[in-house]
Amino acid sequence: MAESPGWRAMRSVLWLYRSMTAVVDQELKDGFGLRLIDYQILKQLQLAEGGTCLLGEVARGLVVHATTVSVATERLADRELVTRHAHPTDRRATLVSITDAGREMADEATTALAAADFGLAGLTADQLAALSDVVTRARGARG
Repeated sequence: MAESPGWRAMRSVLWLYRSMTAVVDQELKDGFGLRLIDYQILKQLQLAEGGTCLLGEVARGLVVHATTVSVATERLADRELVTRHAHPTDRRATLVSITDAGREMADEATTALAAADFGLAGLTADQLAALSDVVTRARGARG
């Protein structure tokens, strides 16, 4: 029986994910002492207006549990890469802001990951754009 296109696609995406994250994880760990979630948080805050987000917004943006982001932001705060502070009007909410050191770390890590082709060595710019388009469409179809 022939493999279905869905099975082949799933297997390929999972293989690519594992391959990419192996490269990215190693680069972040060795070069910066960061975990992938740490880098993702720094990038999300770096791109946010004013460099500040609610902790829950960060979690939703990264599609992870708020506890994961809470633990990671505590680790980043210990390194003075982010600050955590109470929301001025909602005592239940925590705001997270990237520091200048965090911005610098995010920039340096991004440069290093770009040099490692973000774990996608061998693909042209057009192929990377096509891959991004296909994955974005698949994500959109999931709602």
